[in-house]
Amino acid sequence: MFFRKVALATLACASIAQAQNACNQKTTNIQSDGDVQKLASCSTVKGDIIVGEDVTQFQLAEVQGIEGDLVIEKATGLTSIDMPKVRFINGNFKLTGLTILNTLSAPQLGKVGSIEWVTLPALQSLTFTRTVTEADDVLISDTQLGSLEGLNLKTVGTFDINNNKQLRNVDLQLQNVTKALRIEFNKFGGKSVQVNLPNLETVQNATFRDAQSVSVPSLYRVDNSIAFVNNTFESLSLPNLTDVGESIAWVSNSKLTNISAPILEDVGGTFQIANNTKLTNVDGFPELKTVGGAVDMAGTFENATLSSLEDVRGGFNFQTTSKFDCAEFETLKDDQVIKGDDFVCAGDKDVAESKDGSTSTVGGKNGNGSGAAGLVVNGGLLVATFMAAVAFL
Repeated sequence: MFFRKVALATLACASIAQAQNACNQKTTNIQSDGDVQKLASCSTVKGDIIVGEDVTQFQLAEVQGIEGDLVIEKATGLTSIDMPKVRFINGNFKLTGLTILNTLSAPQLGKVGSIEWVTLPALQSLTFTRTVTEADDVLISDTQLGSLEGLNLKTVGTFDINNNKQLRNVDLQLQNVTKALRIEFNKFGGKSVQVNLPNLETVQNATFRDAQSVSVPSLYRVDNSIAFVNNTFESLSLPNLTDVGESIAWVSNSKLTNISAPILEDVGGTFQIANNTKLTNVDGFPELKTVGGAVDMAGTFENATLSSLEDVRGGFNFQTTSKFDCAEFETLKDDQVIKGDDFVCAGDKDVAESKDGSTSTVGGKNGNGSGAAGLVVNGGLLVATFMAAVAFL
């Protein structure tokens, strides 16, 4: 009897030691549903958790924190992830290629090093009751999420939300984006996403594409560039924007009739408005004084004024398919406000083209625009390079 008790005690100690070892390992590999029991007694997992392709359910019943990464890739039979007590994941929370995952529950999760969720075509909602308030970078692509409820970030490095076809709205309390903000190619039922970022104040780079509406009323500074491309909103107001470090562009927004940035004073690179075929009047920039690159405007403009311009260090291209009096802009050139060698101001064009010809608007007041959208900076096409520069880091 004595030896039996000793043996049982020894076995129990060995089991505890094995469990503790799993908690402290640099990497714990979960290759089957049963393997998750390695972590059953862990309150904190010190290293990474890597989940294999054959796992169909993943539950961390007692774990409260993961100090490394949680990576689940190509587990095509995985239907649910349940982490009822996990409060933080200090590394990368990476989910990719989980084609039938329909449940993602982490009701206590508040902090994540980064989020990388790609190709989760069955995931329609998040159960993040506490809400995630801290993350360095976020990439969410190719999901069925209808909203981003469960995320409540204030400061983030990269925030990239793309190709989520059921996404109805992006409504967040974001204040600062220190690397890149990209919201693009998100549509539901043939309609575009609505973007509401009421507290956003500063952003390094930003791209809004295929949005039904964009509201950024608190935005006052863009450190690099911002672009609005292929959206379907009728009006865009930037009431507090004063400074853009590099370039700003509105390109191929098919329903746009009004732009307003009433206190914008300085644009460090190119100022571009191109191929917005319903935009006939441009008078929403009464304080714009300095453009460090080129002014590039092509469309159906009937009236346009930049009455406060004092310094344009690059060229000037203004082309419209409507009749237009160029006197104001010719005076700016004569007075050497426009310092670049290239100067074009032309109305009644059959085709109005942007500076490098990358966008064009066919003649006719309500004609349809054609040509690829592009943002010009210092004489070079920016949209493609801009997208690459602000890709998820």
